[in-house]
Amino acid sequence: MTDTLEPAVRKRPRHSREPEALGRHVASVVDDLQRRYLRQAPAAIAALAQLRQAVNAEPGTAGLDAVWLPDALIEPELRSERAEHPRATPSEQALHTAVTLFAIHQQSQREQRMHTPGTTFAVACQWLAAVRDNDETVHRRFAAVGTAATYPELVYHVRNMVTQLRAAKIGFDYGVFADDLRLFQRGPALVSGLTGADHVRALWGREYWRASAGPARPAATDPDASDASDTADPSTSQE
Repeated sequence: MTDTLEPAVRKRPRHSREPEALGRHVASVVDDLQRRYLRQAPAAIAALAQLRQAVNAEPGTAGLDAVWLPDALIEPELRSERAEHPRATPSEQALHTAVTLFAIHQQSQREQRMHTPGTTFAVACQWLAAVRDNDETVHRRFAAVGTAATYPELVYHVRNMVTQLRAAKIGFDYGVFADDLRLFQRGPALVSGLTGADHVRALWGREYWRASAGPARPAATDPDASDASDTADPSTSQE
């Protein structure tokens, strides 16, 4: 079995979710970066390179994402705490993680859109298993994502999956992904006692295994990227 891509399919995937306010903001940010990167705009190439270097840094230290989160999207209950302490809120952390991982995902992809609205992270992982000869390896890596006990552990395992998805040219919806990252960081609910992480694990697990019974995946071809050249970046360090 090969990693050959099928022709692009324009209809919305079966297993899709709409982003919330944070997700819509993240989607607009990465969509703008993606379009400019595919056209080889020097500023976008430099921005993605800087974001890749900041993937393990604290939110705001990249010098780029600190200005991307409007105050209206920051959790109201954390406003006073944010004013007194420098630590990132769940929304700020989710924004930073999503945008920096997108920068890794889109790296060197000249004709493919790695931000693909309508395809969730879990469904993209299942499509990865479908194009790999050894799908058990993908299953194990996805299971590691599902057993992450802390947010840093989750990001570590997701980053490993993102590099595999990049190699297979499979994208996903970074807006919905950011919403999921935000939810993962929430504490237990008063009624159910379940944490946000519990909800995300269950949601991703359902999407992953349900997608295995679905049709072949649509490709993430960018119809707006026809003007993008296959030449190398001006700087190899910013590829």
